[in-house]
Amino acid sequence: MDILCRVTAVGLVPMYDSDFDEKKRLKEGETVMCTIRKPRNYEFHKKFFALVRLTFDNLPELLVRMLNVRSEEDMLDAYKLELGLYTLVWHGRRPVFKLGSISFAAMDETEFQKFYNRCVDITLTTFLRGTSRQDLLEEVENFK
Repeated sequence: MDILCRVTAVGLVPMYDSDFDEKKRLKEGETVMCTIRKPRNYEFHKKFFALVRLTFDNLPELLVRMLNVRSEEDMLDAYKLELGLYTLVWHGRRPVFKLGSISFAAMDETEFQKFYNRCVDITLTTFLRGTSRQDLLEEVENFK
């Protein structure tokens, strides 16, 4: 059972009638296991993809060739590879990288915030060297 709750001084309170109905199915005194995840902010998700587009549009030609980045999807894959968001699987005797997901279901807001910050760092140190953090973040805000 997944329900949205708001944090209050007295505890977690269901956000919507449907969430409250789900919570009512629990018996008072019953022990339950809870997983706390902060739902993803769609605006922040769009901000991340502005970073991807901006980086792709300004990627030096040498890196385009070296990393074979030919689209925004390739740029996203480059971020995932640089940050280790993959697993190595074997098909026969060949190793294959299986890239991880950044979907809303795969990453909550806290995890996605960390991923975004690491992408900004890798952009500044690898993809767009010489760009200041402030300039990059301003461009991302204006790019959306």
